[in-house]
Amino acid sequence: MKYLFEVEYTDGTFFQQNKEDVSLTDPKRSAFFDVKQEEVKRFTLKGPNTFCVDLTDGHFEINGISIRLHDEQLSDFRLIYFRRHRHQFNLALEEKLHEITFRFGWQANDKDGKNVQRVMEIN
Repeated sequence: MKYLFEVEYTDGTFFQQNKEDVSLTDPKRSAFFDVKQEEVKRFTLKGPNTFCVDLTDGHFEINGISIRLHDEQLSDFRLIYFRRHRHQFNLALEEKLHEITFRFGWQANDKDGKNVQRVMEIN
């Protein structure tokens, strides 16, 4: 896979996705199944570039450069992460292309309790 994730938890410990993308607790699931989502402080995708979302204040980082995509006061940042797979086949049903798009970011609540989301997409 082009990018593997690393999670930093609020207690300072880390969890890293294995290259096989297999859960340590349930081998039928992906490694993301093992992430303790309610304890995530920072979520990072590492590959040719490094992309990060910090759930303490919602800022993103691209290769260490900080980017803020909101200006309102928000609370209760929660991780969003998923991958989209796109496959192309020829007429003989042989796979000719497999692209993975990584989507990650957060959802949070504004002062009125309304849900706000920001998501970054990486090809």
